[in-house]
Amino acid sequence: MTASRDRRRRSDRDLLARAAQVARRQAAQGQAESAVGRAPIVPYARYVFVGLLDELALSAGRGELPEGVRRLAVELAEKVVEEE
Repeated sequence: MTASRDRRRRSDRDLLARAAQVARRQAAQGQAESAVGRAPIVPYARYVFVGLLDELALSAGRGELPEGVRRLAVELAEKVVEEE
């Protein structure tokens, strides 16, 4: 039981970290494009979102997320990674 729970925690942490990396890369790309005038300025909320994903990944890795929050975070991360 403990091994499967640990495996799920690691899996959730990895997925959330990957989603944060995708969002970070998209924000950096948007910032670069806005610097050369090809795109509007990236809103700061995008960076807040990246920070939230990072915090969720850390909490998931420690097993500190309540089940409902963990489930929603994983669904959100799957959507972010899917959009890449």
